[in-house]
Amino acid sequence: MPDEPLPQQLAKLRSLLDEVDARLARAPVAPPGLEDLKGSVDTLRTNMWAILSAGHGAMAPVRVERLKLRRAIEGIRGVSAGLSAQENGKLHPEHAELQLLARQLAEQIGKLR
Repeated sequence: MPDEPLPQQLAKLRSLLDEVDARLARAPVAPPGLEDLKGSVDTLRTNMWAILSAGHGAMAPVRVERLKLRRAIEGIRGVSAGLSAQENGKLHPEHAELQLLARQLAEQIGKLR
């Protein structure tokens, strides 16, 4: 694999990650090594944002910011769906923190409009 062209490696990695994601969705419990994989994926994401920022000229920061925003939107939608699906209404300390941050973010966005 090290001698393969990078675009080919990226396509294989994407396919492998999709396969692992599907298997994890069916797994009854988190398998050993999942936390390590999460750390590697987080590091890879950070590195990709840095690479995207460095390339593509003046539009690079805009592209990276939009990628981050889309990722945040996906996460917030997931949290919202989780709250809607909850039957017992149990909240965690992170819910209060998220609520506060969401209010602050809404105010900041409102000021920019």
